[in-house]
Amino acid sequence: MLRVGRIDYANCTPLFMQLETALDVIDAEIVHGVPAELNALLAQGKIDLCISSSIEFCRHATEYLILPGNCIGSFGAVQSVLLLSDRPAEQLGGAQLLVSSESATSVVLLQILLAEHWGLSGCTVERSSLPVAEALQQAPGLLVIGDKALQAAASGAAPYCYDLGEEWFRLTGLPFVYALWLLNRRSSSGKEVALRQFYRLLVQARDRIDSAADELAAQAPEALWMGREQLADYWRHAITYSLDDQHHAGLFRYYQLAARHGLISGIPSLEFFNL
Repeated sequence: MLRVGRIDYANCTPLFMQLETALDVIDAEIVHGVPAELNALLAQGKIDLCISSSIEFCRHATEYLILPGNCIGSFGAVQSVLLLSDRPAEQLGGAQLLVSSESATSVVLLQILLAEHWGLSGCTVERSSLPVAEALQQAPGLLVIGDKALQAAASGAAPYCYDLGEEWFRLTGLPFVYALWLLNRRSSSGKEVALRQFYRLLVQARDRIDSAADELAAQAPEALWMGREQLADYWRHAITYSLDDQHHAGLFRYYQLAARHGLISGIPSLEFFNL
């Protein structure tokens, strides 16, 4: 059986709403979780394939392959990776910031932007699972991701709100890749037929998002708190799902800057599953 990790965030919903109705044709199981949980399961081989934090590939590059052509990214503002702050970002030098315990890639992105984009030094980050309001009472800044970020932005949770996808684009002029479809080489060995079948279904789902966004949003649970029109717009305009040459360039630049600041040990070679 092919075990596939599903991040329970709105950015993955249009893919999995379609995949879950199509997976009957292959022997597959969906495993739900937040990014940090699924990263751990993938590293342990308890799932075979996952839309996983892009920083995880660096940390396990010899153990993983990338399923080509697909990602979760943004070309500018992403709406769901936010730095909330009680002051302008330029005034956060030396501050201790709280970061979502669910995140991995976005924490490194924040550290890069603090140094490279805002020119700050001496900042530290601490993991936190506190509610947004409580966290902002304890620290001058908080990194939130996923649905919590979408909800925090809508509620005006902090005086200053920085979209890290937008700030990355201002710094580099490149898209950002938050998550890659990664497969564990060891646990997925012998499942190549199912992987190729899954890839075809994934591409079909990806390519239908733009045309089917309104229909999918009408059935999506996130529409209850986000609204159908806004949810469909988020899928169409904030999230990019194709891993193209520009996204490859953005991913390499991210790894390059992470290595420069000692956040990863080196820049990995991108190795892809052979379709």
